[in-house]
Amino acid sequence: MGTTILSFEDRVVIETLHHEKHSLQYIADYLGFSKTTIFNEVHHLAGEYNAVRAQTDHEVKLSHRGRKTILTTNLKRLIEEKIKIQKWSIEQVAHVVRIAYKTI
Repeated sequence: MGTTILSFEDRVVIETLHHEKHSLQYIADYLGFSKTTIFNEVHHLAGEYNAVRAQTDHEVKLSHRGRKTILTTNLKRLIEEKIKIQKWSIEQVAHVVRIAYKTI
């Protein structure tokens, strides 16, 4: 019971057993997850539980993790031009574009 990351196969099993009216505790014991994990999984989407919708929701939320980039195509081109063509240092470029030089 160490991990709470559900695979698509786990979600299909949850959907099947839930439709068969098995208890959350039974599903949790069957899959080796906590009852709370199964409860949260079944109730985090509106309406009837659906494994495909739950997996899609998981993947969308997963893609939103992490830092958001401020590097646009134009900014990247400007930085490359200053460093490669005009031989500017990273610190000079960072000062001009007003970003921390460690992010370049």
